Amino acid sequence: MSRLISIAQASEMLGVTSKTLKIWTNEQKIKSYRTAGGHRRFRIEDIENFLGDGIQNDKTNKDVFIYCRVSTKKQADSGNLQRQKERLTEYCNEKGYNILHIYEEVASGLNDNRRELAKMFKGIEEVQCIVVEYVDRLARFGFNYLKEFAKHNGVEIEAMQQNEKLENNEEMVNDLISVVTCFSARLYGARGGKKLKRVIAELETERGCSSEGNN
Repeated sequence: MSRLISIAQASEMLGVTSKTLKIWTNEQKIKSYRTAGGHRRFRIEDIENFLGDGIQNDKTNKDVFIYCRVSTKKQADSGNLQRQKERLTEYCNEKGYNILHIYEEVASGLNDNRRELAKMFKGIEEVQCIVVEYVDRLARFGFNYLKEFAKHNGVEIEAMQQNEKLENNEEMVNDLISVVTCFSARLYGARGGKKLKRVIAELETERGCSSEGNN
């Protein structure tokens, strides 16, 4: 019998996560063996054969764009944008998608002047699918318009978290401030909008201090 390798080694050879490999073994796409301690082991020949046949059949070869977004520079600096990109890249790799480009942006979901979003939709004919983590990442409001535009060009918008919507208090507050500031600036001029934004920020600071004092 040929040498057996661990699930970590087999996953590295196949370029997928251990979780995906476990799914493939449960679906009997690739054979595994159990040690006396119950650990999975794989024959190198089986992995090589699967690389030549099975994995190619499992992949879709779909050309995709990835779009990542966070609302603030603070979120980007803390690594949220990078982790989002890594999760989406892993998701697409496991699906067998061919990633043509990853668009990253720091902007509110209400901002209708996002440079990276505009660049992505200008090149929409290059792909069959746009992949996002949540639909809220693409747009807080007006998502259906983007979806219909993409559909008209034969492109699907796929959310990694299909049945969830992004719920983040910080992002919701930032979006609310953006809306109020925008309309205040239109009503009272730029100075009025800046003043209102400063007042809201002060209230947020006071609320934070109050919460710390109660803990």
